[in-house]
Amino acid sequence: MLKKEHRLTTGGRIANAQVLSTGLFVLKFAKNNQEASRFGFLVSKKVDLRATVRNRIRRQTRKCIEDRLPRILPGLDLLFILKKEAQGKETKETCVLVEEALRKGNLYK
Repeated sequence: MLKKEHRLTTGGRIANAQVLSTGLFVLKFAKNNQEASRFGFLVSKKVDLRATVRNRIRRQTRKCIEDRLPRILPGLDLLFILKKEAQGKETKETCVLVEEALRKGNLYK
């Protein structure tokens, strides 16, 4: 679980966001005026009606971020909007795509 300082508040809106898209998710990111980066994870009911499935997808993506948190630039808001294709994927596959997206967006220190 991410610490409270690293959680994006509900609402899921980021002003002036840049967008990166992969096969499993859309990543929206923008600068915030804080010391810590904040993360949000959205999985709609269009992905699956069962909450357990949506929560599993959310947990897998959150785990990838927790592992990479020290290397991510501070002062960013990142919103992961997960797609239906993320359902049933292994955590390693998800982490590889998260890594690629963070590198592509120059979000590492």
